[in-house]
Amino acid sequence: MPGRYATDTLPPACPTLPQPPAGRYPRRAVVGTLVGLTVALLCLVAVPLALLDSDEGEARADSRGFVVEYGKAGRGEGADRRLLEGAGVLEKATDRLNKRLVLPSTIRVTARSCPDAAAHYDLEKSRIEICYSFVAEVRELFERSVRDAEGAEGTERVRAKTLGVLTETVYHEAAHALIDKLGLPFTGREEDAADQFAAYHLIPQGRHGRAALLAAAENFALYAEDTDPADVDFGGEHSPDAVRAAAYYTYLYGSDPKRHARLVDDGLVGEERAEVAEDEYRALRRGWRVLLAPHLRQG
Repeated sequence: MPGRYATDTLPPACPTLPQPPAGRYPRRAVVGTLVGLTVALLCLVAVPLALLDSDEGEARADSRGFVVEYGKAGRGEGADRRLLEGAGVLEKATDRLNKRLVLPSTIRVTARSCPDAAAHYDLEKSRIEICYSFVAEVRELFERSVRDAEGAEGTERVRAKTLGVLTETVYHEAAHALIDKLGLPFTGREEDAADQFAAYHLIPQGRHGRAALLAAAENFALYAEDTDPADVDFGGEHSPDAVRAAAYYTYLYGSDPKRHARLVDDGLVGEERAEVAEDEYRALRRGWRVLLAPHLRQG
């Protein structure tokens, strides 16, 4: 089963870049999309936007940065809300971002009941939404895959993997919000840039961050197994799930080849990709470091 293991000079001119269309940026489409994306080191533009209100839960409307709120759970969603809220996944991730970045306005991170199992950034509402049904979908996917451990051990493994995916999801959706709010330039697919942002923040967090990224990679690999290859949409906004899983494994390996040598041994990172993995990870870090530099808190 895949994933079981637990400077630069900027150009003087800034070209006009197309803005993303109004709408939503989900963590995962029904089927995946095309490979590709390197964060651009073109220019850095901060675009303050007006504070937008939310009608979900309670939030500190007078604050800047990420603010967490919880909406009411629907029927059968209470346990998944308690899992999410009790672990403090949203608070831990957003606290890290708030301590590091200066943002022009509030970005709400709302856990709520919604008809679809989704997690996305709503551009019009300036809000990240994490659906309780998405928590359930991720948990149930791991419950089906963890067949070699029963009882308390199996329950804890499922819980840890689910929380890992949710942690990665917060960073992924936060990337969409930052690209919107800060006017960050990039090339290629925004969804791939958001994946890179998640890896950029999680890998340096140590054991727990690496475990979260591994859980997300396994989650994508499991989605890929459940998808008929004929249904993969190579023209959509997301890279295919199998490609996203492979990218996360590659970033992990590239961050520390000795620590993650087993990823190559077990075929999760191909030998040819392994040869350039360190360069990929260095480019990822350099790109996001330059993009975020003007927005870092001082001191």
